[in-house]
Amino acid sequence: MTEHKEERIPIVGMRKKIYKNLVQSAFTIPHATGMEEVQVDAFITYKKQLAEKSNVHITYLPIIMKIVAQMLQKYPIFNATIDEKANEIVLKKEINLGVATATAEGLIVPVIKEVEEKTIEEIAIELQDVTERARQGTLKITDIAGGTFTISNTGVKGGTYATPIINFPQVAILGVHAMKERPVILPDRTIGIGTMMGMSLSFDHRIIDGDLVGLFMNDLKEAIENIH
Repeated sequence: MTEHKEERIPIVGMRKKIYKNLVQSAFTIPHATGMEEVQVDAFITYKKQLAEKSNVHITYLPIIMKIVAQMLQKYPIFNATIDEKANEIVLKKEINLGVATATAEGLIVPVIKEVEEKTIEEIAIELQDVTERARQGTLKITDIAGGTFTISNTGVKGGTYATPIINFPQVAILGVHAMKERPVILPDRTIGIGTMMGMSLSFDHRIIDGDLVGLFMNDLKEAIENIH
């Protein structure tokens, strides 16, 4: 008789914290997800031009973070938490963006504070610092506390869309996905090649309605496509 072998991995440490937080989020918050596709050719050009003029290593994510901060100022309900005990929605005045970061210990979400007050270069410097320290396991509690909204960047292999789980007790999370070339309809109604990127916004349907998500995503799409 063939002996069946298996390996067991204890759920401890950081993985246990992630495990508990995601269960709490999934079973407390009624998630819904809005999705949008964005043409990013102008965005790619903007990033390239910005990187050429800067002494800082500029990636796409700090630019997206700055645009998202502008959207959160316009739609403050997305920059909120829920106080379950007081039965209150808490609108946050500061925009502290958590950035989901893959590490050997699991997914960690370091937070960039007061993004609305910072330049893209300042965001880029802080983001590189916390990302490196997250992967080295040297983050402090203050580095992961106080987030008001989270961005999950799934990268070049991240697919077109996803249904990200909200970082409890926040009320929304934005997934930013792979950029892919595909046929697009040009302004003169001919077919050409464009670079498209999917975005997924999961939200707490108890306090945010779908029509507001549509407005948020449409404005975010317009801001990215018409950046200059």
